[in-house]
Formats: sequence, C-alpha cells, structure tokens
Amino acid sequence: MNLDSTGLIKPTDIVRGCPCYKEFGKTEKVCLNNDSVLPIRAILIDPTFFNSLQSKTNLEEFQSNSETLCYLVMFLDRDEGYCYCVSQNQRIRINNQDVKVSEIDSALQFVTSLEKSRDGVLCSDCLYKYIRTLGESSEGFLTDDERNEIIGSYVQKIANTMAMQLSGYVDREVSTGLDFSEYISVYTRELKRSRGHLTSMIRNLKKTDVDADLIQLIDAYSTLTRLESIFLFYVQTINDESTNLDPLETLQFMVNISEKVMSINDEIRDKTNNLIEKDAFPNNIQEMLTIHSQKRKTTEYRFSKLVSMLNEFDSHTK
Repeated sequence: MNLDSTGLIKPTDIVRGCPCYKEFGKTEKVCLNNDSVLPIRAILIDPTFFNSLQSKTNLEEFQSNSETLCYLVMFLDRDEGYCYCVSQNQRIRINNQDVKVSEIDSALQFVTSLEKSRDGVLCSDCLYKYIRTLGESSEGFLTDDERNEIIGSYVQKIANTMAMQLSGYVDREVSTGLDFSEYISVYTRELKRSRGHLTSMIRNLKKTDVDADLIQLIDAYSTLTRLESIFLFYVQTINDESTNLDPLETLQFMVNISEKVMSINDEIRDKTNNLIEKDAFPNNIQEMLTIHSQKRKTTEYRFSKLVSMLNEFDSHTK
C-alpha cells in the first residue's frame, strides 16, 4: 500500500481488486460489470507487469483475447476520471453508471483500513458494498434510512478498529487474557492516571516562573489524553447493544472528536517549536515528555486517517 506523509493512501493508477468481481462458493466466479452476470476465470498477475500502463490508450495492449478471463485489476484514468477493467478494456459500470476514480479513491481509504487483502488483492465485495452504499451508483438503490444504518455499522467498525490500534489491544490481547471491553477499561484507567500526573505537573509549574508556553504545552498533552479517553468510552458505548444511538449523531460525534484531536496536535507542535526556539524547554521536562510525544505522533497519524474516512461518510448524509 502506498502512503503519503500523512499516512493516507497515495493516488494510484493500478488497483488490484475490482468491485465487479464476485465469488460464489469456492469455484463459481462472476463479473458484474455493466450490471451483467458473466461467469469468468480469474488469474493473479504480478502488478509490475502493468508498469507501462500509463493511460487508457495503452489498455488495448493488455486486453485479454477471452471475454471470460479476469486479471482482477483496475486502471484509474485520472485525466478522464473513470475506472477501467484492464482485462476487457471496458469502463466499470455499476447500476447503469460509470464508476468514478473519486469513488474508488474514497473506497480505498475505507477498505484498506479495515479489511486485509488476500494475496495483495483488495476485498472486491467490500469495494462493491462501499460504492453501492456511498457512491453515485447508490442513488435509488438504498433508502436514506438504509444508507444511514449501513453508515452506522461502518462507523462502529472503524471506531473499534481505531480503539484496538490506539490501546495496543491487537498486540497485547493474548498476553493479558482480557476481552476487548475489559482491556479498554484497564487502558482507560491508565490514561486517567497519566492525565492526573500531567495535571499535578501543571500545578507545580504554576508555582515557578517557567515560560507560559510550557504550561500550555503540558495542558495540551493532558487534553489529548482526555480526548482519547472520551473516544474510547464512546466506543464502548456504541458496542453496548442496550444503547440506541442515532447513527448520524454517532458519526458527527466521532468527526468532532477527531477534529479536536487534530487541532490539539497542531497546538502541541507549535508550543514545542516555540519552546525550542526560545531555549525555554527544561531538559528534565523535555525528556519526560518524549514518551508522550512519541505516542502523540502515533495518535495523530491514526486520527488523520479516521477523520478523512469519517468526513467522507459525513458528506453522504447531508
């Protein structure tokens, strides 16, 4: 997966996977392009084979002689704005509409964050479901209530994945022996203790003549810890089947929290740079904040991906 400096997926022209590819059982494979149901034979080809495919004018060079052979590869024509099946040299169409590059780009942000690829091929069912739910081809396919319900399930899945990554649950599940809910509760208590330590530090520093930026920096770290705790608590809330949260309210809450986290990260970066430039950063405090700084960078990276996906969902609910 190609990532840019923010951790988001770089635009690419070749995608291994196709929303029109469908498997039934272990042997039956069909193509749904142009809203048809065509039995096909799928083969996997090393993506480097398509390195010379730079524009749709080159597609004919790679077109298969058989209309039932599928490479499971799409070409995204960023000049024209549409997606093409490489093996058949055809535009990809779903629900009688051409699939746009922008739709696939949005789907990639979602699918690659939540679904594991198989042999380097993206989950085709996931791409199809995303496009039929949030893409332009979803018009007339789902009611608003159905779309909102699916978006709610997406948000819950994204939030849980994010919580597992933030808390380190994936890496420590076996060693702790705790289930997800128990682990998050323990981790949240650790965050509370960390925030208490930062609050105590602020209280002591206010009794000295340290630079005001230093106090504001530590307070920003404390706020970041609080926001992470709120996020994790909310994840536990939406996982509780007894709660009946509105999917769109949940989405908006997640967007707001994510944007606040990004804003606090910007503030921390500015305050840190100011203190370094003024040579007003005590060594002992700078060393103490090193661990918090490393964690902050990881948190910022994860929330930058989260806010990108959530804003994409949010744009489809207005």
